[in-house]
Amino acid sequence: MSTELKYRKTYEETQKHFERLKRAFEVLQSKGLFPLDSHKIDSVLKDEFLTAILDQIVYRFSKLQESLAKLIRSYLYIKGENVENLTMIDVLNKAEKFNLGITKEKWFELRELRNILVHEYQDEKAKIAETLNKICSEIYLFENLLENLK
Repeated sequence: MSTELKYRKTYEETQKHFERLKRAFEVLQSKGLFPLDSHKIDSVLKDEFLTAILDQIVYRFSKLQESLAKLIRSYLYIKGENVENLTMIDVLNKAEKFNLGITKEKWFELRELRNILVHEYQDEKAKIAETLNKICSEIYLFENLLENLK
């Protein structure tokens, strides 16, 4: 498979995760649940459909980050950068030079949000709500990043 074709496939995969994440947040917003708090998380967890939406958010956010990492590496490779054996922090340092709209600080902040969600505990509803609110507020960042990587 050519580098360009691989890049396009990765871009499409990343776009799919982004669109599904965005739609999941739109469902919660349409129910008047944003901004989330511990009481709203309680009510969401009592509703099977809304719990599935939360699961979708956790899954898509995680997959979005994985595919974005691949996409950024591929983008830099196409631009002539040698990124094959670089750590993600080194890849992000190179990416910053291309003004893609992501910094290493923001990337690791988003990784921390993912880690919080993946290791969620039912008794930490306020932390889950705060984390979801932060992720939702970053939707524009992902949209902008994908546009820059197009």
